[in-house]
Amino acid sequence: MSPVSPCARVVMVVLLAALWSGCASVAPQRSELATRVGRSDLSVAVMRTRVRDLARRFSGLIEAMADDLALSSGSPQVAAKMLRFKANAVPAVQSALFQPDPVAALIDSWALLAQLEDSLPHAAEGASPELLAQAHASLVSLESEVEAEWRVVTGREDVTQTRARVHAWAAENPLTGPLVTRRSTTGLLSSLTDVSGGGLRSTAASLAEDTRDLAARVDLYATSLPRQARWQAELVATDALRAPTIESALAELGRTVDLLDRVGAVAANTPALIERERRAALDALHAERLGLQEFVTGERQAVLADVGRERQAVVDALHAERVATLQQLDGLARGWVDHAFDRLEPLVDRVLLWLTLLGVGALLGGLLLARALRRAR
Repeated sequence: MSPVSPCARVVMVVLLAALWSGCASVAPQRSELATRVGRSDLSVAVMRTRVRDLARRFSGLIEAMADDLALSSGSPQVAAKMLRFKANAVPAVQSALFQPDPVAALIDSWALLAQLEDSLPHAAEGASPELLAQAHASLVSLESEVEAEWRVVTGREDVTQTRARVHAWAAENPLTGPLVTRRSTTGLLSSLTDVSGGGLRSTAASLAEDTRDLAARVDLYATSLPRQARWQAELVATDALRAPTIESALAELGRTVDLLDRVGAVAANTPALIERERRAALDALHAERLGLQEFVTGERQAVLADVGRERQAVVDALHAERVATLQQLDGLARGWVDHAFDRLEPLVDRVLLWLTLLGVGALLGGLLLARALRRAR
């Protein structure tokens, strides 16, 4: 057996390093939490996809549950409380399910749902027990979906112990104010995964969101934020109506309405007074109508008389103008005729003179011609 040359050893080392780096690049990214809770065949990308789908569905289901409870109760107070409930619960669920580590997101959303189940009777105070039971069943259904995902992550079918720990933590940390002030579930997550709080923070910080995760977050926020803004505006309007000045004004308005109701009751009890007032109003209206009719008739007659006088005056003026115009034209025509005859008289005289002279000349010519003929004979 021949010894291996140094060049062959170098080539083998390079090949092994390339294979090792290739295997490392192909291996899916996993978080420390996912490694500790159970299954090793789920990558962070797959777990995130499943959890982000829950964020999209849970937001709509919680909103629908609150709207159904408010509509079915028929109470403005319950509707206002459900508006505040969904305005706090929807963004809290989205924030919980969009944590960088999907395992931490599952535990946080599970604990949040348990807290919402415990706080629902207080949040929907005034609703009937049947409606509260339906809303509680909706939240329990959401919790069962989280449990199903936890079974997939851990690979264990029995999650009774985990459920008990989550509900115990929720009972120890009830929701007493806005959901943004709720306690962190780091301690609960540490007890379930045997990881310290600092290790959880560093693990979550080391998981960077990829483009698909950011796109899912932006898509969810694009559909949810306008409705959340509308809810906040409605809450602001509701709080404004509860201001002392508005409440005092509404109280005064209520007293005014009561006074008007009493006045209406008194009027209803005195039909004779109402009949007299009605007849007096009708008589006054009839008198006003007659007076107005007479006034309009007088004005119409006066206008017609004025129009007749104006028409006659216009006709007289037109006749006078026509007569004056005809007289003026007659004078002008006579003047033109006289002027024409004056101009024609000398001309006629000249023509007659020339005709006379021509006649005399012709007569003399005839005489001379006759004399000449006589001499010629």
